[in-house]
Amino acid sequence: MTNLKLFTLIFTSTVYITGAFASETIYPVVTYKCDVDADIITLTNSLLIGDAGAAFNYSDAEGTYSPWNLLEIDRSTTRTRIVKTKKIKKTCSLSSGDYTVTIEPEVFNRNLSGTCGASISSAFTVNHYNVIIKQRTPFEDDCRSNAPIITRVTVFGKTSKVKIKRIARSKFY
Repeated sequence: MTNLKLFTLIFTSTVYITGAFASETIYPVVTYKCDVDADIITLTNSLLIGDAGAAFNYSDAEGTYSPWNLLEIDRSTTRTRIVKTKKIKKTCSLSSGDYTVTIEPEVFNRNLSGTCGASISSAFTVNHYNVIIKQRTPFEDDCRSNAPIITRVTVFGKTSKVKIKRIARSKFY
């Protein structure tokens, strides 16, 4: 009987938390940091929820970006759709040379009223001396699968290696 009560409590808490979370707006944040002293470049992919996201000040100077700010959207009376995407290119000089990181939106549906249209993520590319060392990689493969989501990318200047950290989708959202 005690196990049943415990299960009921955990299930009810999970449903409540999930329901509360689902009703709030989610704001994606990509953070870029060039740390010359540590000889690394770091990209992080995270979410802000509700008021914290609405009030967040994305800033190129701080290296924080929203994929929504990299879109040109046509809002006609019949539909709302994405007509153009933009890219951000950041350059960092590490011990083994110059790296360029490109950040761009990962659009799941150009029709914002369609399936996954209200969802967006980002993608990145890493170049070293104009040679692609990590091809365009989305942080999230699509808006519905259970595929792991990339939360951190680290580029090491000493070795030119790119390390990617993924977590389960259920732990991200």
